[in-house]
Amino acid sequence: MTDDAPDPSPLSSARRQALQDRFQRAKTIAAQAARARVAGGAPSAEEAARLVAEFHAQGGQVTVCPPAEDEPTEKGAKR
Repeated sequence: MTDDAPDPSPLSSARRQALQDRFQRAKTIAAQAARARVAGGAPSAEEAARLVAEFHAQGGQVTVCPPAEDEPTEKGAKR
């Protein structure tokens, strides 16, 4: 007797992995939100300044990008 089930295609495997990654990111975000609620919500201005200073002290960099509205568009291009 033969197995009539098709071999799993690379596309379905890639899709499954993408869905697993997305689910894991969602769990991570939910956990971060829960920790923020337990910690008392949004940080004060002083706490935020301290966190940013620590981030920069550890070599962190911030990249500022222009808003999408400022980007030149090609004639007839839609967003």
